[in-house]
Amino acid sequence: MIIGSSENAIGYLNGGKIIGYPTEGVYGLGCDPWNMKTVSKIGQIKKREPNKLFLLVASKVNHLEALIDIDSISNEVISSWPGHTTWLIPAKKNVPIWLVNQENGLIAVRVSKHPIINQLCNKFNKPIISTSANLSGNNNIMNKKEFIDVFSETVDYLVEGDLGNSNKPSIIMNMITGERIR
Repeated sequence: MIIGSSENAIGYLNGGKIIGYPTEGVYGLGCDPWNMKTVSKIGQIKKREPNKLFLLVASKVNHLEALIDIDSISNEVISSWPGHTTWLIPAKKNVPIWLVNQENGLIAVRVSKHPIINQLCNKFNKPIISTSANLSGNNNIMNKKEFIDVFSETVDYLVEGDLGNSNKPSIIMNMITGERIR
């Protein structure tokens, strides 16, 4: 695993590699969401059930235009972004199936205010996969040494930076029903 700047992480994202990075609350794992092979590899690394989907994180709402109808976003969603709330929103028809819940057509997206995520997404010019850096069922990782101990053999690049102020992953809400999922 190489450790460095968000700027240098972009080559890894473009090259179909997996990166680790700090988020608002925990370390995260990410990749290019349009690269099915790499998205699948994150699931394997985390030892997740194959049908469990990942959320996407962006630095600005217009990065989500390829995924959702921006004009249909509720005021509640808009007022929570940028922030630590992920929303389940109807996906556009052309979104890759590995990003969308096939039962309800929803995709999990968030606009972050974390400076590292914003740097990554602005330089990548689109959202990235964001999932907590942990093995399925284990505690979330909240320090760099533990991240390296667990993922040094499976993650290609770790972005230097500090975690935000939260002590847990993002809240997940359903925009259609208003239900809190997590």
